[in-house]
Amino acid sequence: MFEPTPLQLALFAVRVIAPALIFLSALSVIPAKASSSSPSPITSVVVKSQVPRRGLILSFLTLASFSYFSDGLTFVVYAVLNKYWPPLTAIEISAILGVLAYGGLAALGAYKDINGVNIWSFASVKYAILLALLFDTAQVVLLAVTFKSGLSEFPLPSSAA
Repeated sequence: MFEPTPLQLALFAVRVIAPALIFLSALSVIPAKASSSSPSPITSVVVKSQVPRRGLILSFLTLASFSYFSDGLTFVVYAVLNKYWPPLTAIEISAILGVLAYGGLAALGAYKDINGVNIWSFASVKYAILLALLFDTAQVVLLAVTFKSGLSEFPLPSSAA
């Protein structure tokens, strides 16, 4: 029977939390509506405006979604070729959540932009992206520690060893 180590459990948690944060952030912007404030009768001469680089944002979100898709596809190919589905890796959960989260946020962001809602300036989206980046960095560190300690990321069943 497979007994996970604390390091493998931490890796499992980090793999699920990172895309889940983005998914929850995408869900939180669904009810956002365009502001309907009337323009002021006083015209400003100099107005500070920040315009997010929508093309760059959408490109990176699409690239992240594709990255999760290719990660999940690679995992499935590995499992099929070896005829063994490694337990407790969370790669399959992470891949599905990542594609839904990043692809969904890109699609939802583009839709909301067309309807006049600038979701890229929402604090919830910014903080979710920042926290997901921190969790992904923690995942890289945990993977490095896992490989350095000699623990196998994909333990083989006892009958195959």
